[in-house]
Amino acid sequence: RVPRRGEAEATAAAGGPEGRASMPFSVEGKHLSLLVKETFDNTTAEDVEKYVLKSFDGAWGGVDGLSKKLKVKPEAGVPSKEVEERRSHFGENKVEEEPQESLLSLMWGALQDPTLIFLTVAAFVSLAIGIFVEQRPFGWLEGVAILTAVVVVVTVGAVNDYQKEKQFRDLNAQKENIDLTVLRDGQTQTVSVHELVVGDVVLLSTGDVLPADGVVMGRNDLAINEKMLTGETVMKKKTPQYVIKNKSVVSSPTLFAGTFVQEGEGRLLVLAVGPNTYQGGMAEKMKEADSGRSILQRKLDAMTDLITTVSMWVSIALVIILLIRMGIAFHGKKCCFETWDHRVHWSEILGFVITGITIFVVAVPEGLPLAVTIALAFSVKKMLKDQNLVRHLSACETMGSATTICSDKTGTLTTSRMTVVKVFCGSRIFSTLSNIALPNPLKIAFMEAAVVNTMSKSNLVAGPTLGVPVYTGNDTECGLLVMANTIGTGGGTIDYNGHDMPYKDIRKRYPEDQDGRKQFTFSSARKRMSTRVRLPNGKYKIFTKGAAEMVTAICTHRVTVDGGLEVMSSAVRAEVEAVIASFADEALRTLCIAYKECDSPIEDVEEAEKGMVMIGLVGIEDPVRAEVPDAIKDCAKAGIVVRMVTGDNMRTAAAIAKKCGIIDDSIPMEHQVIDGKTFREKVSDKDNNLIQSEFDKIWPSLRVMGRSTPLDKHLLVSGLQASRMEGMPVQTVAVTGDGTNDAPALKKADVGFAMGIQGTDVAKNASDVIIMDDNFVSIVRAVMWGRCVYDNICKFLQFQLTVNITACTIAVVGAAVLTESPLKVIQLLWVNLIMDSFASLALATDDPNRVPGLKEQLLNRKPYPRTQALLSKIMVRNMFAHALYQLLVLFILIFCIGDVCEAGATINECGGVPYWRAPIDVGIRSGRPADYDLINLPADVKCIDAYKQDDPSTYWYVRDMPLDASGDTFEGAIPIRQRTYCEEQHGCGERSIHMTIVFNSFVLMQIFNEINTRKLHGEMNQFAGALYNDWFIRVMVGTLASQVVLVQVPGINTAFGCSGLDWAQWLVCVAIGASELLVHYLCALLPYEWIPLGSWAGSMDDATLDETAEEIRAEMAAKEKGAGNTPGDVEMSGVPQQVRN
Repeated sequence: RVPRRGEAEATAAAGGPEGRASMPFSVEGKHLSLLVKETFDNTTAEDVEKYVLKSFDGAWGGVDGLSKKLKVKPEAGVPSKEVEERRSHFGENKVEEEPQESLLSLMWGALQDPTLIFLTVAAFVSLAIGIFVEQRPFGWLEGVAILTAVVVVVTVGAVNDYQKEKQFRDLNAQKENIDLTVLRDGQTQTVSVHELVVGDVVLLSTGDVLPADGVVMGRNDLAINEKMLTGETVMKKKTPQYVIKNKSVVSSPTLFAGTFVQEGEGRLLVLAVGPNTYQGGMAEKMKEADSGRSILQRKLDAMTDLITTVSMWVSIALVIILLIRMGIAFHGKKCCFETWDHRVHWSEILGFVITGITIFVVAVPEGLPLAVTIALAFSVKKMLKDQNLVRHLSACETMGSATTICSDKTGTLTTSRMTVVKVFCGSRIFSTLSNIALPNPLKIAFMEAAVVNTMSKSNLVAGPTLGVPVYTGNDTECGLLVMANTIGTGGGTIDYNGHDMPYKDIRKRYPEDQDGRKQFTFSSARKRMSTRVRLPNGKYKIFTKGAAEMVTAICTHRVTVDGGLEVMSSAVRAEVEAVIASFADEALRTLCIAYKECDSPIEDVEEAEKGMVMIGLVGIEDPVRAEVPDAIKDCAKAGIVVRMVTGDNMRTAAAIAKKCGIIDDSIPMEHQVIDGKTFREKVSDKDNNLIQSEFDKIWPSLRVMGRSTPLDKHLLVSGLQASRMEGMPVQTVAVTGDGTNDAPALKKADVGFAMGIQGTDVAKNASDVIIMDDNFVSIVRAVMWGRCVYDNICKFLQFQLTVNITACTIAVVGAAVLTESPLKVIQLLWVNLIMDSFASLALATDDPNRVPGLKEQLLNRKPYPRTQALLSKIMVRNMFAHALYQLLVLFILIFCIGDVCEAGATINECGGVPYWRAPIDVGIRSGRPADYDLINLPADVKCIDAYKQDDPSTYWYVRDMPLDASGDTFEGAIPIRQRTYCEEQHGCGERSIHMTIVFNSFVLMQIFNEINTRKLHGEMNQFAGALYNDWFIRVMVGTLASQVVLVQVPGINTAFGCSGLDWAQWLVCVAIGASELLVHYLCALLPYEWIPLGSWAGSMDDATLDETAEEIRAEMAAKEKGAGNTPGDVEMSGVPQQVRN
C-alpha cells in the first residue's frame, strides 16, 4: 500500500482540539474516516512510525483521546439521549443500496430476447404490408396483435423480475439486520446493527463480524481475521496501542467493518459507520455471492438447449418446405401462382417466416426459467414463515434431494434452555441447588468460578414469566449464571428487571477492565476456556471450565466437602469418571469447574492451565424438544438419515440420540456411535486427507459422533459427498452449524443450515439457509419445501411439454399439409402465454402447509437422487398420452368437419349445395385453406383464371355501363378474378367458425389438462388440493374468461382471427376440453415401466454430477473472490484438501 502522506496532519488539523467549537462534537465523520483509512493504508512498521503514530497518538491522543473527543466514557458507553444527535452528526450505519432497476428497464432487458426481437420486426413488417401493400380493411390488425402479445410477454416477465428483486431486497434487509450487544447508560443493551452510532462501545466475542470501523478498548485477547479486506489469512492481534517489535507491527488498535473475530473477546469503540467505514467507502459494496445455478437448473438448461436446437431446425426446415412448395406452385402455374404479385406473395412469404418463428417460440420452453423463479420466490417467502431464511436460492430445491442431515445437538435437537440440575463436589452429588450443603466459602468459590469465567455477553434478563429469566448470549453460560443466582439467594425469588443479583455482584468484584485480567478463549482442541483475575492480595487466580474429561485431566487436586484439598489419586479419578458416566447416562452435559492460584500472571495458555484444582462437576440438562422425535420419524419415512454431531461425550450423546429416535435398534450400538478422535484416526491419514475406502466401512451405520471437532464434521461431510458405494444412493448432505469453526463444513455441504439464535455471524455468512428458531423441525420443513419446489417445477414441465408437443405438431403438420398452420400466429402466442406465464403461476405455487395431505405425501417417499431424470416415466407417459389424444381430436376437427362450398350469406355458411360434405356434418363451411380444399372441388370451379386479354373466359366485356349520375359510361373488360381473390386463398387466416372451434377446443383442452398435470405420481384424483391453491384458481378462472373474451368480443376476436360461437358450439368445445379429465383416468391404466429414459429426459450420470458440482463450487468461489466476500471462508488448520481412495 502507498502511504498517504499529509493525511495525518490534515486529520489532526480538522479533528484535533482546535477544531470548530460550534459543532456538537469537535470532530466530524469524514475526519474519523480519514484516520481509519490512514491506519489501513499504512501497515508496515516504518509507515506506522512515520505517519500513523504522529496522528493517532499525537493529535488524536490515542484511544483515550478519541474517547474524550467523542464524549464517551469507556465504562458507561453512549448516553441514550445522545443517540439521535450522534446519528444526525456522524451518519447512519447503513450503506445505501443501488436503486432497484426500474420496471421499464427490466422490460427493455426482456425485449432483448432474440425471438422477441424477430417477432417485433416481423410484426412491423406485417403492419407495413397490411397498411401500404395489401391496403385491405383491418390489414394492420395482425401486426398490432403480434406486437400486443410481445408487450404482454415482456410485461409479465419484467413484472415478475421486479417483484422477485423487491422480495429479495426485503429478505436481505432482514438478513442484514443483525443484533449487537452495546454498552449504553452503563448497561449492556441489544440493538440492531443499523442503530449503531459513532461512540458506541460494542462487546465482541468469537465469531462476530465487526459492524463498523473503530478501535479496541481496554484489555482483550482479540484476534481478527481481515482476509476479506486484505486477502491475508494470518490473524491480527489487537491492542489499544500499536506494539512494534523488531521492525514489525505485532498488534494494532484499529478494527474494520466486515472483518470478523476469529478468537477472543473485547470492546470496540465505534469511529466510523455506514459509508464512512473503509468497506463502505469502496467503489462497490461487498456483495454476497450466490451459489450459482443448481444441479436442477443445469438439468433444465440442458433440456432447454436440446429442445431449442431441435425446434430451431424444425422451424427452419418448415419454412424451407413452404418456400419449396411455393416454388413448385409457380413452376406449375397453379391457381394464384401464375405470376408474381407483390401484394400477395411477399405477404405469404412473411407468413411463412412468422409461422416458423412462432413455432420456434412456442416450442422453446422459455417459461421454464420463469417457472423456476416463481417456484423459488414463492417458496422462499413461505419458508420464512416456517422459520427458514433462505440466503441462496438453489438451497430450496437441493433440500428436496437431501439423504443425510448432520445435525448439532444443542439448541437444534434440544431446547437450549441449559439448566444445572446436579452438582458433584467432594464426594457428594447435590440435586437441589437452593439449599446445597456446602460451607459458605466453598459456595462462593463455586459461584465465582462459574461466573467469572463467562463471556460478558451472556446475561439474564426479565422475561414474560416472573422469576424465569430469558437467556442472552451463550446458553450454557447462562445456565451457570442461574446456578450462581440460585446458590447465592438460597432459592429465593429474583427480580431480573433489577441489577441486584449474585452473579452481577461477582462481576462487579471482577470487572472486565480489571488490571491483570486476561481471558484464554475456548478452542475446539482444548474444549475449555479460562479466565485470569487479580486478587486483592496481589496474587492471581485462574478459573477454568470445560468438557469434564478434558478439565479433570489437567487437575492435580480437588476440593473436599469441608473446603480442604486432596490429591487426584487413581481412586479419586475413578470416582470422578464414574460420576461423569452416570451424568452422561442421564443425558446430562457435564462440565468441570476448576481453579488455581499463582503469584504472577501467566501469559501462556498451556502453562496457565496446568496443575488445576477441581472444584466440582455440574450436570446440565438440555431437554430434547418435544417435537423432535416425531420430526426424526418424519425424516426416516422420507428416506433421510439423521446423524448427530456433537461435542458432548459419548454417553451423553448416545443417551440424547436415543431420546430423539436417532439410534437405529436394528444396528449394533458400537457401529452407530463413535468419538471424533477415533473417527479421525480411522478415516484420515496423518495429513488429514480422507481415505474414502476406510470411510465407506463406517458411514452407513454411523448415527452419532461425540466429542467431535470442526475437522471431524468437515471430514464427515466430505466423505459422504464423495462416497460411491454400490447399492447406496449418491449422498446429498445437509449440515447444521452455529460456531465460527463450523463455517468450512457449512460451505462444504450441499446445504448449510446456520442457527439464527445461537449462530455466529461467520456461520450465518457461510450458510445457505438460516434457521430462525434453531429448531430441527424447521429443517424438516425445509426438506418438505425442497421437495415441493421440485414437484412444482416438474408439474409445470409436464404441462408445458404436453402443450409443446401438441402445438408444434399441429403447426408443423398443418403448415406442411394445409400450406399453413391451422392456428394463427397470434393464437400460438396466446397459447405460449398460457403455458409460460400463467401456468407457472398456477402450477409452481402449491403450498404444502395448506393442501391437506400434501405434507405427508412429500415426506413419505424417498429423496430424488440428484442423478435422476427430470422427467419420470409416469410424466413421459402422461405427456405423450395426452398429446396424442389432443392431436387425434384436433385432426378430426380440422379434417373431418367443414363442408367445401361457395360462401353464402356469411363466410361461415354454404351458398347452395356443398361440393364436398364433411364426414361429420355440423352445418358449417370449411375454414381450411382453399388450396387444400381444391382437391374436393369440381374442375370448373377449382380456380378463377387470371385475366388474359386474349382469353374472353377470364373477363366480362361491358359497354355503356353507367359510372355515376353524371351520365359517364364505361366500356371495356372487367376481370372475373377480383383483386382480393388470391388474398382470400389463405383460408386459415379468415375468421371462420371452423378454425375458431379448432383453436377454442385446443385451448380448453390445455386448461382442463392443467388440472391433470398437478399430479405427478399416478394419483387418480386430480382435483385433490386444487381448491387450496388460490393462484391456481385465479389462473384457471382468468384464462377461461380471457378465452371467452378472445372468441366472443368483437374487435378483439378479429385481432385473434376468431369468429363468435353460439352456445351449442361452446358446449361442444367445453365438452371436448373436459374430456381431458377422463383421459387422465385412462392414462393411469397404461403401463410405463418399459419407457426408456436418457439424457434427453434430464438425467445425469455420477461423473457428470461430480463434475457439475465441482463447477458450481468453483463458480461460487470465483464470485466470492471477485466480490471480496469471504467471511465464511474460515481458515481451519487440518481441513482435508483432497480425497484419497
